[in-house]
Amino acid sequence: MTQTLNAVGRPLFFPPSLATDDAGVILPRPMDELASFVDQVASDQLFPLMRRLVNGTAKRKREARWSAVNQQRLELLRLCIDRALADRLYCLPSG
Repeated sequence: MTQTLNAVGRPLFFPPSLATDDAGVILPRPMDELASFVDQVASDQLFPLMRRLVNGTAKRKREARWSAVNQQRLELLRLCIDRALADRLYCLPSG
């Protein structure tokens, strides 16, 4: 489970739970909730979240039960990158 913070410092979790289906596959977050999840992430937490998404996917890529969540981690990563580009988070002024 990956944790980050929203704009007011409350924790956000991805996936929201570790509930599984009958085959033991961890249930992913509904796809239509991913964009709103990214919007809730605090700007200063976006890059650390992206790193944790990549590391979590790499760590569990051989575990079938994480397959749906891993796919969503990569979709979430794409949305995070889109937000970072749109918000110009790659060129913040120093100090």
